[in-house]
Amino acid sequence: MAVEEFIDAIRAAGLVPPDIITKGKIIPFAGLDKPKTNKAARCFLFPDGRGGWFMDYSTGLFEVWQAKRGREYTEAERQAFREQCERDRLARKQAVSQGRQQATAKAHKIWKRAIYADAGNLYLHRKQVQPHGTKTGDSGSLECVLIIPLFDETLVLVNLQFIQADGTKRFLTGGQKRGCFWWLGKKTPTVLICEGFATAASLYQHTGNQTFIAFDAGNLANVAKTVRAKNPDAEIIIMGDHDDSGTGQRYARAAALACGGKYLIPPTVGHDWNDHLIKCNPSPCDSAIPAIQRDENRRTAGIAEVVR
Repeated sequence: MAVEEFIDAIRAAGLVPPDIITKGKIIPFAGLDKPKTNKAARCFLFPDGRGGWFMDYSTGLFEVWQAKRGREYTEAERQAFREQCERDRLARKQAVSQGRQQATAKAHKIWKRAIYADAGNLYLHRKQVQPHGTKTGDSGSLECVLIIPLFDETLVLVNLQFIQADGTKRFLTGGQKRGCFWWLGKKTPTVLICEGFATAASLYQHTGNQTFIAFDAGNLANVAKTVRAKNPDAEIIIMGDHDDSGTGQRYARAAALACGGKYLIPPTVGHDWNDHLIKCNPSPCDSAIPAIQRDENRRTAGIAEVVR
């Protein structure tokens, strides 16, 4: 019964719970609106089944759950539960810290050995974008795999993203992603922020504006705050995805509010800006992006949703 209640709590938070939950074991599963192969979320059901927690690295969600009972918990039981939660929190914090340290060391090692990608990379060719400083492996399991660096807010390399030719993406196990980013181009008066590398490359190639990569929708607001702190006078535009679920739009708007910027969504459901720019194939001067910059009436609102 406790396992079913725990699963219901995970579902109530909008997540799809793992198929099997074993008591006393941290279980990785898919983050919000992620494919089943994604492992951005974690859950842990205490060995006694009376409580647990679940979290989603991609959105920052963290919730503690306690099972319902036929009678009220005694104060001693409540205190024992709080102490158990605190012990688990400290152990989890230490495990996360160790995982990040190991991932950072591995990221530096892989990045140093990797070679710069060229336009012949299959993923870049399919997305019709240039390498822009990305790398790839020259042999073994990383051969022809596109490698994207992730930097934290102190501009330290802490993680890597690996993209297969078919678009399958993964990060280093245990590596930090929340608040991390990469960017294309030097500082410009207008700064763009989007989710993925291919989208950023398309936007940068068509506008010349410095473009930041947040790596997923849930990280847009974190990156937007950092970009605003480093660019207090810039016009920041969040270039969101047009997801059927509304996730891309929702997080783009939240990110725009977080940094006092604006957001722009492509018109076609299921498209990001890479899809849109490939489909429309506009020249840089005819791009959809300048439209939002010319819309002076929207500037005072602090946010603008422009859909062409």
